[in-house]
Formats: sequence, C-alpha cells, structure tokens
Amino acid sequence: MSGPSRPAWRAFAARYVIALVVAITLTATGVAAVNREIDDRVSHIERVKVTVATPPPEGANYLLLGSDTREFVNNDIDASAFGDPTQESGKNSDTLMIAHIEPGAQSALVVSFPRDLLVEVPNGNGQLAKINSFFGAGGAQAVVDMLKWNFDIDIHHYVEVDFESFREVVNAIGTVNVFFEHPTRDEFTGLNVTQGPVCKALDGDEALAYVRARHIEELVDGEWQITGQDAPDLHRIERQQAFIRKLLGVAISRSLENPLVAVDIADNGLQYMKLDSGVGRGEVNDLIKAFRTVDVNDPNAVRFETIKTAVNPSKAYGDSLILGDGAQEMIDQLRTFGAQAAPSAVTPSQVKVRVREGVVQVKPENLRTPSVAEELTRNGFVAKTGPRTDKGLFVTEIRYPPAQLAAAKLLLAYAPDAALKADPTLTDRLDLVLGVAFPGVVVPATTAPPSPIAAPASTTPAEVPTTTVPATTVDPLEAACN
Repeated sequence: MSGPSRPAWRAFAARYVIALVVAITLTATGVAAVNREIDDRVSHIERVKVTVATPPPEGANYLLLGSDTREFVNNDIDASAFGDPTQESGKNSDTLMIAHIEPGAQSALVVSFPRDLLVEVPNGNGQLAKINSFFGAGGAQAVVDMLKWNFDIDIHHYVEVDFESFREVVNAIGTVNVFFEHPTRDEFTGLNVTQGPVCKALDGDEALAYVRARHIEELVDGEWQITGQDAPDLHRIERQQAFIRKLLGVAISRSLENPLVAVDIADNGLQYMKLDSGVGRGEVNDLIKAFRTVDVNDPNAVRFETIKTAVNPSKAYGDSLILGDGAQEMIDQLRTFGAQAAPSAVTPSQVKVRVREGVVQVKPENLRTPSVAEELTRNGFVAKTGPRTDKGLFVTEIRYPPAQLAAAKLLLAYAPDAALKADPTLTDRLDLVLGVAFPGVVVPATTAPPSPIAAPASTTPAEVPTTTVPATTVDPLEAACN
C-alpha cells in the first residue's frame, strides 16, 4: 500500500524548526527596510488560541509542533504526494520538539520527543497513550497540558507549521546538498536517488521526501536492502536533525551573500506558520540573539537532542517507547532557566585582528578600518588594518582559523550583527571584514576597557587557546558535499 494515509506521510521534525531557520537568517537583516519587511510578515502570522505559561526573564520554551493538514493542497501533483484534502480530514503530529532558548547565555537546546513515546493522559486515571495522539485529540492545548502533566515542563510559546512550510523554505534557499552512499528509495514518500555514492542537491520536494522517509531502502551489491527498521522513528529523527543543521548553514550562508534571501525565507515560511498570540518581533529578536554565535561550519553549533528512550517491554500498546536512562537529566534542562554564558578562556590581548574594508566602492578618505582598528586596540585587541576585499559584503564577517572559534566569539561581542566564518587559509589571526551594515565597535556591557595607566598590550599576543577536533575518516565526496 502506498496511499498518503500511511504514517510515513505524517508530520516530520524538520519542519518544526522553520521558526529557528527564519530567526537565524534574520541575523543578516541589518537594514531598516529589510527589518520592516520582517515586521510586516510577523504581524500577519495566523494566531492559535492556547494558554501558555508566562516566560521567565531568562528565556522561553517554544513548543514546535507539526500538522499534517492538507489544506494547502490545490493541484493534482500535491494531491498525489500528500493526499486529497477531502479524503484526509484529520490532522496529527507524529513527533514534536521543544526549543529551550536563553538569549542572555546565547544558548539553545532543541529536544525531539519520538512519536511512539508512552505518556499519561492528564485525567488522573493513570491512562496511557502515545505522545503523537494528543494533537489530533485535543489540539495545541492538549499537547501543552500533556507536557506539563507528565514532565512538569512549562511551555511559553507555541509554533505550528505544516508540510508546505518546509518545502517552500528549502525552495527559497535554493537546494541543500545531501550525501547518499548508495542508490536510495522510499516508495511511501517518493524519495528516489538513482546513483551512489553521490552528493545530491535536493530541492524542496526532494528534501521533503528525504526527511519524511520511514521505510528507506538502499541498493547494495545489486540488491535492495531495507535500512533502519530496528527503530525507524529514531533513525528518522537522526536524519532530520542532521539535515536541519545543514539547512541552517546553507540558510545563513546564502542570506549573508544576499540579505534579501532572508526576506524570501520569511515570505515562504512565515505565511504557513501559526503562533500563540504572545510571539511577536521581540521574541523573534530573542531567537536571533540566542543564535548569534551559530557558525555555519560547526556541526555542533546548534544542540539537537532526542529524549532518551527504551523499548517498552509491554505489548499492551503495541510497539511503544518509555523513558530511558538519561531522560530526566534532559527534562531538567528544559525546566531550568538562568544559565550563564561560559566565561571566555580567551582575552583580547591574545587575539590578533586584521580589519578590512568589505565595501568595494568606499573612497580611500572614507575607509572605516583605521578607526575600527584603533577602537579594538583601545579595548585590548592586537589590531591593525589590512587590504580591502575584492567582493562587497552586506553583513560584516569575522573570518577565523577553525581552531580559534573561541577567539572569534570574543570578537563577536564587539562587532554586533557580524557573522562567524571559518577560514582555513588563516593561521594566527582573525579578519574582521566590514560590511555595509556594520554599526561600529560596541563594548559589551560586562566588559570594561583597559585602564589608561595600564601597560600597553604586547604586539606579540599570548597563545590563543585552540579547539582540537578529533580526526575522522570521511569519504572525500561526502566531505565535499558538506
């Protein structure tokens, strides 16, 4: 059976973080006109009536929920892929995520809850049900109440999106590369990769089929072999989270190249969202602040986790999961706010910075690099000017040797709205390349400039702590695909 009513056609975790994708790409919107475009789109998002907790000062928990509604289907192609909306009357959510956001600590933890996890129905009778059943039975409020009843997790904001959001956001970005070791197919979603190994650029429809797939087959040694059937939902979540990380990186990179891409993403993503009434531009700005240190080259920059589970030994509820070892620790993290940003192990005097002009048409007498270098020097950095770039930038970039991410994040505190960009051609210094929207050096509120009577910083900075990345064996084609 290949009809669209099968579970494989239902909600998928990747679309739940469209709000985060949109928020992160907004780091490239430093011009007022672009911000006004985003404001307009946020103000027109459809609202859902749901009672949520008052968020604490330190941050908020966002419930990211997917709906498998077919209301958007209006042509034969979409009807064959998603199902006829006149025949698919219900809507469900097979998985859900909670995004734990703490802007002050620039911290974001996104936790997936598998669809087959058994939880208690909030009626005091001890009745159990799979977590994916609550949305269809009682809507957003039922899911919020279930999370509070079972885990004592407060939900402060609600985000709901559908199939179309994910597809259109990917299309707005262009394509996303995914490595396939073997020819791969899934007859339920239509995924069909005819070659392997291959780095395939997926458009919106192909990406949608990839992240929704639950019955993947690979052609190995001339035979089609089913993969991942020991825990299909958990393997699907792993695949979705890996794709999301890549999607975030591509979204940021292309928004930096052209800031209007962020508006396109907002156009194609926000119009399909539903939010609680408390989510406004301020909350979007909080998401931006929490993700400011996202590095498109760092696969661990955004922390994605799946709640720890174990197979339920009882068959009373069919194939189901229960909480496993380590689950409570993750639940406690979702319940706790007030984390402090870890103090940097790097000081300004250890960081060499070359300041470069990233706006090609700037006249020599209007170069900003001398004053920026002087301001950084006053704040303890070892700074000097360098040649301008041959390509104009809208958004300021902090280019850094891959092993000096900590130094780059320290400089980021002084360069608002800059983007981090690893550059393997650099060895012992950072390049601060000024874009059109660079507002000037800003001294962090918690950082005092060096005393005027202090000895000047040495022109030979102390060794900068570096990050050691363990060596791994990766297929060259796969490495190029990433």
